[in-house]
Amino acid sequence: MTIKEFYSRYSSDCTAGSSNQVLNRDKLPTEHTGRVAYRLSHGGENYALLFSNQIDSTYADGSISVANDIGGTWKILSMRVGLCRAWDDEPKEWHNVTFEGYASKTVVGPEPFCTDPIPLHAKAGDYLCYEVTVFGACFPYHTEMVLNVRKKNADGVFVMDKRIPVPLMIGSDRPVTKKVAFIGDSITQGCGTEYESYTHWASVIADGLPADMSVWDLGIGYARGYDAATDKGWLARAKQCDVVNVCFGVNDILKGRTAEEVKADLRTIVRALKAAGCEVVLLTVPPFDIQGIAQKYWYDVNDAIRGELGMEADKIFDFAAVVGKPAPEEHMAKYCPHPNAEGCALTAKAYLEQKILG
Repeated sequence: MTIKEFYSRYSSDCTAGSSNQVLNRDKLPTEHTGRVAYRLSHGGENYALLFSNQIDSTYADGSISVANDIGGTWKILSMRVGLCRAWDDEPKEWHNVTFEGYASKTVVGPEPFCTDPIPLHAKAGDYLCYEVTVFGACFPYHTEMVLNVRKKNADGVFVMDKRIPVPLMIGSDRPVTKKVAFIGDSITQGCGTEYESYTHWASVIADGLPADMSVWDLGIGYARGYDAATDKGWLARAKQCDVVNVCFGVNDILKGRTAEEVKADLRTIVRALKAAGCEVVLLTVPPFDIQGIAQKYWYDVNDAIRGELGMEADKIFDFAAVVGKPAPEEHMAKYCPHPNAEGCALTAKAYLEQKILG
């Protein structure tokens, strides 16, 4: 199945934040077997999983991985999935996954790839348990995933360890009328909420949307708008959706970008998405207890989003006004810099009440 065919047939059926965040870098190729379970939002008859070998955005100070880094050559030795009712259950039945009819796949270069269709007959609330065995030294993984990722140790026991490649989308073939994406940093991803809780604001919004919409969370810890503005694989995934919610600025400002630079990056992102035919919702930069000159930049960027920059988008959502403290401390977080479940619930309520998506 080609990537074009994948996107025409499948849409996201899980609201967990997804991304390639860090490159694993072993000295020698090593075999790794790991598992993670994804809660399905709606269910479907057939599934397919999306992957890539490219980092989406710069991690931390950039000394480990930066945006658009490409993994080495590695091999998927086997992959299987099964359905269960809790993230730590053992599936009653496993389904072996193939790639163009083959049980294994050698991964080379940055191009995205997907599995063959997997008949699962899942329903809402089921968990798709994903297990993969890979052999390689340099492959992407998601170190800040807000799910319990487990890897098999030398004794054959699964222990918490996130160093396995994970899907970028849990795709379902159910019919949808609108594909909705959320792209941003750790605040969009859901850091600050409990593992396996699905209480981050994008997920709670998804719970309140009509059943014929799908939601794909492209949030990634430490992400910067200037990385998305390079218009590579990460933004290319967002372009496959009908509506894209854009929430950047915190890490850009913290890492030294000026207000003018952040505004320019946001303008580039919005225009690239609009050119691809997407409806764009631009969110104000959430508070992160920023101090000094960075605080001035934070106010400048948000003033622009509420004004001339927001006019570039189709709609704006004032995220900062929901989770920030009252004036004159709007830059201070009322519900923790990474919004907790309460702050996320209030954000989702305000977003849905504004009828952003009609």
